[in-house]
Amino acid sequence: MTSRQLPRVVLVGFNKCATRSFARLFEGAGHPSLHHKLRRPLRRSRTVARIMRDNLAAGRKAFHGIEEFTFYSDLVYVTDKVAFEGNSAYREILRDYPDTILILNLRDREEWIRSRMKHGHGEFADRYGKALGLRSFEEVQEHWRRMWDEHVAGVRDFMSDRPGQLIEFDIDHDRIEDLIAKLPQYDLRAEDWGVTGQSRGRRMSPRVARAKRVWAHFRARPRR
Repeated sequence: MTSRQLPRVVLVGFNKCATRSFARLFEGAGHPSLHHKLRRPLRRSRTVARIMRDNLAAGRKAFHGIEEFTFYSDLVYVTDKVAFEGNSAYREILRDYPDTILILNLRDREEWIRSRMKHGHGEFADRYGKALGLRSFEEVQEHWRRMWDEHVAGVRDFMSDRPGQLIEFDIDHDRIEDLIAKLPQYDLRAEDWGVTGQSRGRRMSPRVARAKRVWAHFRARPRR
């Protein structure tokens, strides 16, 4: 069975939960994968979650225009006007593509919040707060805390009558071999798995760190 004859697999946990590692796992097995952005030569890249948001607003299928992929991950789109978590559209994804397999990627919630707060040297949290009209980082964190709990409970409840289409994976405690065993038709390989994109324990010079902070906060970004 070729990649496109297989059911789509969509990561419905949040970013900062090894989304890049999951993408590399599927890419390593030769599956067309879409991680965060649609990048095509000589054309401007587009955020996958923004494509989803525009599709759903226009009454189109969630992955209209990007249906050729097998795996989708890191579905978040945030400007200082909009905060859209594409993983929240799991109901619409299953409505449009009923055989889709969902992977709920998890980690310790408070560690996830700390990781999000560090993302872009705080610029991501700042942008998120502006989009929702939140007044402080504490309000942003509390919003994320409630969002995490409601999302995880919602996915579990919605998928309770189709357990064969939901796989939960805790990146801190679960073995990748066990996930691979649940998806035998995808020919995934444990050697292609590795938690990447983490900054824990990484050191850099003060000058480089300051330059990265400045770039994160002042580089041009979409505003709608």
